[in-house]
Amino acid sequence: MKVVVSGYGVFIGVKNRMISIRTGEVEKQISAGNVEQIVIASSGVSVSSSLLRLASENNIDVIVLNSNGSMAGRFYPSIKRANVKVRKEQYKAQTDERGIFLAKCFVRGKIMNQYYLLKSLAKNRKQKLEECYELKRRAGNVEKCSSQEELIQEEAKAAEAYWKGISRFYDIDKRRKRYDNPDAFNMALNYGYSILMSHVMLAVDTTNLDPFAGFLHVENPRRPALVVDLMEEFRQPVVDRAVFKVSPEEKDGLLTKKSRREIIAEIYKRLEAKVTFNGRKLPIEYHIYLQARRIERFLLGKDRYSPFILR
Repeated sequence: MKVVVSGYGVFIGVKNRMISIRTGEVEKQISAGNVEQIVIASSGVSVSSSLLRLASENNIDVIVLNSNGSMAGRFYPSIKRANVKVRKEQYKAQTDERGIFLAKCFVRGKIMNQYYLLKSLAKNRKQKLEECYELKRRAGNVEKCSSQEELIQEEAKAAEAYWKGISRFYDIDKRRKRYDNPDAFNMALNYGYSILMSHVMLAVDTTNLDPFAGFLHVENPRRPALVVDLMEEFRQPVVDRAVFKVSPEEKDGLLTKKSRREIIAEIYKRLEAKVTFNGRKLPIEYHIYLQARRIERFLLGKDRYSPFILR
């Protein structure tokens, strides 16, 4: 169970060994044994040291989000296991065939998820889109790429076709990032991708992988490249499908609180949705954790790796 808390004046503490969430005179108590994660999604929330101790004792993640949906910080037990061999193999793979193989998987997974989502939208509206054929072709081109640069070019061309197709169904002119003067729809996507990155970061953190040593994206001390690599497979299955269900609004260049709450709710519905991949029907969030572990096992030569694709 995940507990998402937001709003000014909310206090999270402990009462009779139960998690206590109090807003004014209203109090809700939850058994710590039923909670896996506490997400503090806004400013104005207070947390007691007793709650942090109880969370540590029960292996509960406590996560604080920034206003843009990215993870500001995380509280977890101080002792963490480590396997140095995994990181050694990860760094070696950045310059051998394993690295380019994984990079191809991330790009192919993203493009095929774009294809299946756009195809689904077109089918529901009884339309045939040339952009679907373009995405299928771009996915086929991935195997011909021999470098990160070529893969990123294919990814960019596929994204152009995808958003062109999406614009036929939703009010979005083109994809705009945070620094690109985005409209409300793009703000919602950016907010959702930040939330997704937080969850992928948590998944990678359960492994022995270095989150900053990626295979597709350029290393940056301010951005965990491997996390960004892996989240490519889950952008459409989690965020796009969630954002397409809301009507985001902005005020003074920021999403309204109502819109943020709606986006968070829809994203958690997607993360909890059970889908079948590799013969296992599990919540998408579990698949994210499994994919991170498969990267680890692939680098050690113990498992194969295939991209998460939701048909």
